[in-house]
Amino acid sequence: MNHEEANFETMRVRQQAPGTGSEIDTQALGTTAATPDKDEIKYPDGGRNAYLAVIGSFFGSVTCLGLVNAIGSVQAYVSSHQLSGMTTFSISWIFSIYLSLSYALGLAIGPIFDHHGSQAILVFTTVFVFAGLMGAASSTQMYQFVLSFVSLGIGNGAGMTPVVGVINHWFLRKRGLMTGVVTCGGSVGGLTFPLLLRFAYDKYGYEWAMRILAFINLGCMLVSVILCKERIIRPPTSKFGKRINVEQMLQKVVAVLKRNNDKTFWLTMMASFFAELSLVLVVTYFVTYAMAQGVPESTAYLLSTIWAAASIPGRILPGFASDYLGKFNVHIFMLSGLNVCFFGIWYAFGHKLSVLYVFACVAGFFQGSTSGMIPACLAQITRVSEFGERFGILNFCLSFGNLLGVPIGAAIIRRGSVEEYDNFVLLVGGLGVASVVLYVLARYTLVGVRMNVKI
Repeated sequence: MNHEEANFETMRVRQQAPGTGSEIDTQALGTTAATPDKDEIKYPDGGRNAYLAVIGSFFGSVTCLGLVNAIGSVQAYVSSHQLSGMTTFSISWIFSIYLSLSYALGLAIGPIFDHHGSQAILVFTTVFVFAGLMGAASSTQMYQFVLSFVSLGIGNGAGMTPVVGVINHWFLRKRGLMTGVVTCGGSVGGLTFPLLLRFAYDKYGYEWAMRILAFINLGCMLVSVILCKERIIRPPTSKFGKRINVEQMLQKVVAVLKRNNDKTFWLTMMASFFAELSLVLVVTYFVTYAMAQGVPESTAYLLSTIWAAASIPGRILPGFASDYLGKFNVHIFMLSGLNVCFFGIWYAFGHKLSVLYVFACVAGFFQGSTSGMIPACLAQITRVSEFGERFGILNFCLSFGNLLGVPIGAAIIRRGSVEEYDNFVLLVGGLGVASVVLYVLARYTLVGVRMNVKI
């Protein structure tokens, strides 16, 4: 089948394998014409070590992504108990700082992962996550919650890059599917942690509920430390690569940004920023939105559980499809479907409980692809040995949205009236539309206006 006869082309960079004279497929190795590293030419795409890495990354994702998805359950409880005398806006800063740190550290952690691997980073994550959750269990004052969630955010932020990045070391043709499987751990955590906390709050009280959560996440991270192994270590190109020097950090950051100044990467990063921000706002305020419509608290939490459950197939199926149809193509389709849900279901008919059930099922499925397809799209335009660095830059930018997004949402919701929540939905929908537009522009920089291209 020649180029013109193909119904669905594949965008590929064709290069010569060093020393072989044979043509090698280097799809997804980047937008530059640089020769791939010899370890990048052939991916295992399976095997014992590869699948053990998937298992380890999955358990790491349960913690690093699951806690982010479940944090609304903690916020709702402390807002009505330990911090009941504080305003919603003030309390929102605790969790916005946590969410921001969960992404911001990627700028520093990414190069460390590329040069030194995942194990030491994951040990660091284990210690800080456990300390943060145990500290939150004993907290009663505002400053104590801030310190505890700063520790938790540092742990999350350190672990997120290696947990997701390791998959790109082992898989190419199955990369979308395996990234979806790994990030599905975030949905599992986002589904089970709120149910666990609701049960434990009533049976054991808040303090022991948080301690139980801490020990569960300790177990998950220990599995990740043991099994999550990288395949490629990027050779150090400076003293920073050989030894971490705090004094050189600023220079390193500037050098990293200069190396990653291509148009496609920055459009992809901005698109991911808006997609992630809309996701964080929905996950944080969906329960309180339902309660503002007159839905009982128990039913509102049930809706949140349905959302998390629907996101599980939403992570796996699009990842599988993207391996055949293209990462950008599938991600744009899923985000477009999510925007239809925002405006056509949530904004138009979200005041009815029956419609909220439909919205939780359908939008939860479309939203599920966000966490998995963002790194998959990034990997499509990035060398494996540079993925940690680029993923760190992307997460650092996402951290600003997480820092400001939750307080901005709280400022729009204000007293929590139905009209103010409608304005909130419009904000979320607008962010979703901006994300789709920017992803389309990023795709345009790669293949122009052609539609029948796997990209």
